[in-house]
Amino acid sequence: MSRHAQTRLPSRVGIALRGLVADPWPSLLLALLVALVACATTLWPRYILDMNGRQLPYQVSALSAQQRDLSAVWAASIVPAPDQTYSSAEETWGSLLDGLEQTRQAQPEPLRSMMQPGQFFINLGGDEVSRRPPEGTEFAQVAIENRIDPLLPEHVDLVSGEWPEIVLNPSPQLPAEAIPEGTASGPVQVLLLDQAARELNLEAGEQFGLDEEDEFADYLITGTFTPKDPEDPRWEHMPNSISVGRLYSGDLGLTGLVTAYLPPASPGSTGPMTTNSMQLFYPLDAETVRGNEVDTVTAQLIALSSTQQDLRLPEDPADFDTQINSPGINLSQPPVRTTFSTEVLSTFEALSQQQRATASILAVVAAGPTGVALAVFALAARLITSRRQPTLALAAARGASRAQTRGVMALEGLLVGVPAAVVGHYAAGLINPGASGWGEWVWVALVGLAPAVLLATTTSTAGRSSRRDLRSRAVSRLRVLVEVIVLALAGVAVWRLFDRGLTGVTQTPTEEQSSGTASPAVAVDTGVDLLMAATPILLALAACVITLRLYPAPVHALMAFFRGRRGLTSFLGAARAVRDPAGGVIPALAVILGVSVAVLSTVLASTISTGTELGVWRSTGADVRLSGPQWSDDEVAALLEVEGVAAVASARPAANNLDLTTEDAVSRGLNVYIVDSNLPQVWADTPLAPLPDALFTSSGATPVLTGGGLEPGSETGTLEQLGPVEVVGHVDTLPGVRTRGEFLVVDRTRWEAAGGSTPRGDVVLVRADDPEQTDALATALQGAVPNALAETPRDKLEVFQEAPVTGTMLSLFIAAVIATTVLTVLAVLFVQLMGAAARTSLFAVLRTVGLSQRQARGLTTWELGPLVAMACAVGAALGLIVPWLLLRAIDLTGLTGGTEQPTLAVNWVVLGPVALGILTAVALAIAVSATMSGRADLTTQLRRGEER
Repeated sequence: MSRHAQTRLPSRVGIALRGLVADPWPSLLLALLVALVACATTLWPRYILDMNGRQLPYQVSALSAQQRDLSAVWAASIVPAPDQTYSSAEETWGSLLDGLEQTRQAQPEPLRSMMQPGQFFINLGGDEVSRRPPEGTEFAQVAIENRIDPLLPEHVDLVSGEWPEIVLNPSPQLPAEAIPEGTASGPVQVLLLDQAARELNLEAGEQFGLDEEDEFADYLITGTFTPKDPEDPRWEHMPNSISVGRLYSGDLGLTGLVTAYLPPASPGSTGPMTTNSMQLFYPLDAETVRGNEVDTVTAQLIALSSTQQDLRLPEDPADFDTQINSPGINLSQPPVRTTFSTEVLSTFEALSQQQRATASILAVVAAGPTGVALAVFALAARLITSRRQPTLALAAARGASRAQTRGVMALEGLLVGVPAAVVGHYAAGLINPGASGWGEWVWVALVGLAPAVLLATTTSTAGRSSRRDLRSRAVSRLRVLVEVIVLALAGVAVWRLFDRGLTGVTQTPTEEQSSGTASPAVAVDTGVDLLMAATPILLALAACVITLRLYPAPVHALMAFFRGRRGLTSFLGAARAVRDPAGGVIPALAVILGVSVAVLSTVLASTISTGTELGVWRSTGADVRLSGPQWSDDEVAALLEVEGVAAVASARPAANNLDLTTEDAVSRGLNVYIVDSNLPQVWADTPLAPLPDALFTSSGATPVLTGGGLEPGSETGTLEQLGPVEVVGHVDTLPGVRTRGEFLVVDRTRWEAAGGSTPRGDVVLVRADDPEQTDALATALQGAVPNALAETPRDKLEVFQEAPVTGTMLSLFIAAVIATTVLTVLAVLFVQLMGAAARTSLFAVLRTVGLSQRQARGLTTWELGPLVAMACAVGAALGLIVPWLLLRAIDLTGLTGGTEQPTLAVNWVVLGPVALGILTAVALAIAVSATMSGRADLTTQLRRGEER
């Protein structure tokens, strides 16, 4: 081989690897940042999904089984078919159970998995039949419900006796010759709850009947049972199945409510025609629904509840119309067609609204750390390219094009970013393994590619440094153009937010969602308000533009102030801060976003917490709210005797809806709420806004308050049955009272003086002597009035605080504050590191003429100090502006649980330490970098020659 053979040039990958090996620390630091950001971007949606997934069963479980489950009622007059045998529950009811399962299997996911296997029971003969109880019981009479439960053997244990047999007695519809041989006759054989049998002094084998004349109305108690699982929600659908109900009447005394179970295979009759009521239900398990499937399930539930379900059809479909319209004929398998409904739909709609609000809020909060992370990435890329400057300059001198140098740096970015992003993603899986969908990889890919893009774009500026105050006019014009565009975009975003009004209300599901064709692995409607999420970044950029434009003015003033004073540090530092502010836009943006996110998160947490507390008070209306029975004046006055009660007041609706006539309009059918005159005493020292004094003190016409959507234009009018009235104010709601639509509020004293009659009250509001002892007072009131429901604001607040959405949002707020603080500190350090070479060279020259290390540290502080201080002030203002915009753009009532949009609340006790912590962290970063700059070696720097 020739000694003069051509030398093989290294590849771009080789050059990139050599650069990494020669100076690895900046690249390793960037890789660490990429891994952490990729981990955070993966965890953030997972925690939101987990929050929504836990919030769903939390709210749904607060409902009773009757409210939660899909249920339907089917009624028909049933007569057993002649010569038909009923040997088992499967033979009698198997086809209906199969129809329930087929209907369930026909539903799309995730509704299918949410619906548990269908169940049903049959109440025979319409209303309960009253009977005289045996001697020695506490009951004056017993009301017995005849019931068939085909699945009863699976859910109960036999305590005594044996299972009953089917009894078929002759009737006009079922002649004796048509009754199958071997079928029992006589008293109806039933199974009783063991507790019911003991309270009625009955045992297995005893007969219990209405009277001696009605032989077929008697019961034969063949056995007693106890439930296997008394906590099973199915029993909530079956009243008086696992306990004896009690109903007291002043005329009849105490009535016992008992259920008698016929054989599970019974056809729904004992021979004579009976009108039966079949209760069908599908238990719903919210644990099976993912947090991002709420909208889909809501649409599917609406679709299911809006159509009839054919659960059992006759063998010959042509006979369907005849049989369904003639329910009195003999049917062995009567057709069952019904429509299911559920009260859980309102809960799902509220959850959907809540998810939209939380998604938009958290997107706004996440935008801050995201912007700071991009700023730090950009600073890290500039730091790496500045460290690679000699190598890149040498490559350019030997003929390398800009595309080649950029390609080398882009490869280094890929080598650094992609593996680090993948590692960060899988590290997130160790912390929270619940994947939120393929969308995670989109963010991981963007984070992994960001270093390559940033390194490639910053390579073109990696040449010799130049003074910022000597830029060309073309660069200045471009800057002005960019600033105008940024300000215009921010203005348009804010205008659009104000123009569209509140968002976050439940939206009508799409046809695709209703059909269930949307993939359950991907959120059907994330609820993320993209405009709201982008607005804070645009505002931050606009604030950064304004900050950098205004920044020179106060620093020029400082420079003029220090010009005539002794000492070099302050004047020279101010002059350098004007001529060459360290980092420019990027560090300013990082600090503005960092401070604004801290203020934003704290203010949002305070606003939601305060709004929730006020919403709870508006719902409760006092220290303790009592509801349930109808209250007479004597009963209300008796509550004052309970220890711990300071004052009581009642609110009651008038007996009839009334018409209000004013000069402008006539409002018909208004609810009128009559409140006691001492209601202001009950509301004293509470967060509730007092009612206008004029309601209780105004003379002349009867003063009234308009409420809800009723806002008449005139101040006077005429109220039906009451006469002239004067409108003295308006309230959106009446705290403690479940008001709806349009209503009026009137003082009881003035109402009765005008001739109105006062009905019994249904709500009593109680003020406690000691607000800290409301739980004990509620217990005492519950004991004094056993039938009343006692509610306190403290209990409702505890429910709110225990909700998954509350704790998770607070954790994410804290995480956002910590992340932005750390990233802001890193941004400051990167800026100082980028200017370290030029700064140390300057300091070396200045130290030859007497500059001390302390003065050098002071000059370093001046480089970022004024800019950071101004950026902190702007960021704090931005952190207050964004929540103010949120309250006008997003409906937060789904988070607070109230009916009114909360107002902006600033808790300085929390905000002060948070802001001080960020400022301290940034100040420490500046101090550390200043200390390191002041320790530069004088001899080494002078040997390198003057570079500035």
